[in-house]
Amino acid sequence: MSLFRTLVALLVCAPLFLFAGGVTLYELSTADIRLASAGWSSRAQDPSTLFTNPAGMSRIPCRTAELGGELFYSHVKFDRNGNTTASGPNGDASIVLPSSSLFYVQPYNQRLTWGVGFLGYFGATAHYNTDWVGRYYVLRTFLEGFSLVPAISYQVTDKLSVGVGLNAMYGIFRQTNAVNNVLDGLPDGRLKLHDEDLACGAIVGLLYEFTPCTRIGVQYMSEVHLKFKCKTHFRGIGPTLNTALTNTGLLNSQVTLVANVPQSVMVSGYHDLNRCWTVMADAGWQQWSRFQKVSISLDNAASTTLTASPQYEDTWHVAVGAEYHYNPCWTFSGGIAYDSSMVTNENRTLDLPVGAQWRFGTGARWNYAENLTFDFCYELMWSGNLPIDQNRGTLTSRVAGEFSNMYIQFLSANVIWAF
Repeated sequence: MSLFRTLVALLVCAPLFLFAGGVTLYELSTADIRLASAGWSSRAQDPSTLFTNPAGMSRIPCRTAELGGELFYSHVKFDRNGNTTASGPNGDASIVLPSSSLFYVQPYNQRLTWGVGFLGYFGATAHYNTDWVGRYYVLRTFLEGFSLVPAISYQVTDKLSVGVGLNAMYGIFRQTNAVNNVLDGLPDGRLKLHDEDLACGAIVGLLYEFTPCTRIGVQYMSEVHLKFKCKTHFRGIGPTLNTALTNTGLLNSQVTLVANVPQSVMVSGYHDLNRCWTVMADAGWQQWSRFQKVSISLDNAASTTLTASPQYEDTWHVAVGAEYHYNPCWTFSGGIAYDSSMVTNENRTLDLPVGAQWRFGTGARWNYAENLTFDFCYELMWSGNLPIDQNRGTLTSRVAGEFSNMYIQFLSANVIWAF
């Protein structure tokens, strides 16, 4: 795993992505943000296509590098209601974070092209105040996957290209929960878990150009099976609870957490209506029903497990977008997308408060020179109000209410250099 640690260190502003309709995001480059992902697997306009559809690299005519930087604000606030029996104030995990990505594509000959990218598109992170009402379910959580993606494409005919990539993912999991010390009349203790894993998947793409103005793209991503084996670290627990944990075998035990980054299919279309207007659309599916991530907490002194397994559901995605080519230097874009929720209201958990998403993106591309392009964009990803009601035991108590007006705002800039 030293290679991945080195890459993470080199890209100080490593991609950190937050709660979403699932826990993957489409915001890999500015084109994905300003178009709300529309044309995901059919655009093939820049090196980021090595991930969204590796077959699209056949449309990159020369050595091209793309470096992107993002700043995003995540609004995550929980408001308790009268059904809550746990003590403590409302929770606020809102945060501003940077992100980055790097892609490079180079033709090998007239038909074969290769490329490599470093990015993050999977994860969930949150950091709550230490006394918040849901602290026995989660205080801090960090589940992230950083991907190194080498890829190749081959132009089979003038119209058909195929591509394949390796999705080598370095996964990190950390979680901290408060432990209720009510049995000994002491302040809260802590439960900490941490592990890392390396797993691989595949990305396969197909791009077919009906005419120079119309093309369709298909991207398939296989499942990436991350398996974390975390030793439990209890701190600051009282003698009564210590004895109970020893008797049940939870003290210094091992917790296994499986995070199957889902397989997915995305079908996209791209069409130039005329010299000024281009339209794009997506339809996609992600298999979150195999996600399997467990929720972790110490529910009562007689517990023999720290885990509970919520039920997740597959999600569906649709998007539409358009580009307006104002002149040879400037292109303006906009898009709208919708993703269904991976959980019902009844299965939503405090450590992963996800729901359906709406995306609204806009931005501009500036061709500064023949070989140098800049992208600027903004996107709002909105999930609205997400109700939740959890009651797993006497030590965690009941926490009921809603995450109010959940959203993420993205600001991004990219530079694309052809040489």
